[in-house]
Amino acid sequence: MSSSMQTAAQQRSGTSVVLTVALGTFMCSFDANAVNMALPLMQRTFNCSIAAVEWVAVAYLLVLSASLLAFGRLADMWGRKRMYVIGFAGFMASSLLSALAPRVELLIVARILQGLGASLMMATANAIIVDAVPSSRRGRALGMTAVAVALAACAGPALGGLLATAWGWKSIFIVNLPIGAVGTLLAAKLIGGDVPRAPGRFDPLGAVVIAGALVALLVSLDLVSGGMARSVAVWALLAASAALGALFTGIERRAASPLLPPRLFSHRVFSAGTAAAAFFYLSLFILVFLGPYFLQGMRRLSAGASGLVMLPMSAALAVAAPISGALSDRLDGRWLSLGGMILVALGEIVFGSFTAATPVGLILATMTLIGLGMGMFQTPNNSAVMGSVPPDSRGVGGAALATTRNLGMALGEAVAAALLSTCMASRGLRLSLEAAAGSAGWNDAFSFATRVTCAVAAAAALAAGLASLRRAAETARPGARQEARR
Repeated sequence: MSSSMQTAAQQRSGTSVVLTVALGTFMCSFDANAVNMALPLMQRTFNCSIAAVEWVAVAYLLVLSASLLAFGRLADMWGRKRMYVIGFAGFMASSLLSALAPRVELLIVARILQGLGASLMMATANAIIVDAVPSSRRGRALGMTAVAVALAACAGPALGGLLATAWGWKSIFIVNLPIGAVGTLLAAKLIGGDVPRAPGRFDPLGAVVIAGALVALLVSLDLVSGGMARSVAVWALLAASAALGALFTGIERRAASPLLPPRLFSHRVFSAGTAAAAFFYLSLFILVFLGPYFLQGMRRLSAGASGLVMLPMSAALAVAAPISGALSDRLDGRWLSLGGMILVALGEIVFGSFTAATPVGLILATMTLIGLGMGMFQTPNNSAVMGSVPPDSRGVGGAALATTRNLGMALGEAVAAALLSTCMASRGLRLSLEAAAGSAGWNDAFSFATRVTCAVAAAAALAAGLASLRRAAETARPGARQEARR
C-alpha cells in the first residue's frame, strides 16, 4: 500500500474514532441537561419532595465530577479503550435501570451508576482523540467534542421537555439504549488497541480525598445557587473542601505514583490552560443562569421562547469551535483564545445593558456574538492543554480538564445566584419569577443586578483570555514534539 493510501486510511480511522467519542460526549452531556426538564414529572410519579427529586440530577453530577481524576489515572494504567467501552456499556445499562426504577431512591442509585459510566467516558475522551489523530489535526478533532457539548446544551432542555411531555420521563432514559448499543459496538471496533503506558500503582487514598474535596465544594456551590449563601452548612463544606484539598496536595507530593502528577502543573501550557478553562466556564454559566431570569422575568417570554432565544449562543459555538480548531492547528492558538474571550466580554457587557424594551433581534445578535467568541476560545485552549500532556498521562490530563469544566460550571451558577440575589435584596426585592410579575420596581432592581452580574462575567472572560496568553508560543503546534516521541 502506498504512503498516500496509508495516510488516507489513517485519517478515515481517526475521523471514525473522533465521531464515536463525540457521540458518547453528546449522550453524557444531553442526559445532564435533559433530566432537569423532567424533574416535576418525576416528583408527581413518586409523590416525593422537591428536595428528594433534585438528587436525581445532583447525584449524577456529583459522582461524575468526583470520579473523573481517578478514572483518568486508571485509564492511563489499564488502557483507555477498555475504560471507555466499559463506560459506554455501563451508561446504557444504568439508563435502563433508571427507566425501570419503581422508587425515587432506586432512581437516584441508578443515576449514581450512570454518573460513573459517564465519568469513564469523559475521563478518557480527549486522550483517545489525541492518541488517534496526528498533532496537525488535533485542534480540528477536539473541536468535534466541543460541538457535541454545544449541541447537547441546545437540544437537551428542548428535546428532554418534548420527550417527557409526549412519552413520560422514562423516555429520556430509554432513548439512551439504542444510542448506547451503537456507541459501545463502535467504540469496541474502531478505537485502537490498548497499550497501558503509565507505570506505578493506583493511589486510592488520593482518590478518596480528592473525591471528598470535590463533593464538599460542589454541594456548597449547589446550596449557594439555591439561595443559602449565608448558611453555616455552606461555610462548613467550603472549609472541609479546602482542608481536603490541602491534604490531597500533600499526599500527591509524597506519593510514588500520584493520582494527579504535580509535574503537570509545572508545565506553563497545562497550568495556564486549565486556569483559562475554569474562568471560561465560570463566565459561560453565569450567563446561562442569568438568561432565563432576564428573558422570562423582564422580557415576559415563555420558557419555550426563552430557550429559542438562547439557542443562537450554542449554535454559534458549534459552528465556531471546529473552525477555530482547524485554525489553531496552523496558527498560534493563544490569539484565537484571547480574541474569542474579548468578543464574549463585549457581548456580556452589552447583555448587561438590556432592558424590558430591548428588541429580541438585538438579544439574538448578542447571543450569537457570545457563542462565536466561546467557540473561538474553547477548542484552541483544549488542544493546547492536551498537547502539553505526556502520552502516559493523557487520561489524567483529560480528566483534569473535564473536572475543571464541571467546577467552573457549578461556580458560575453559584456566583450568578449569589450576585443576583444580593443585588435584588439590596433593593428590598426577591429573585423570583413570581416577584417579577407582582412588583412594579422589579425591572429596575433586576436591571441593576444584571449589570453587576454581567460585569463579573465579562471580567471572568477577560481573565480566561489573559490566562491563555501565558501559554508558550510553541502551542501553535502544541503536540509536535510529543508526536515524535510516540
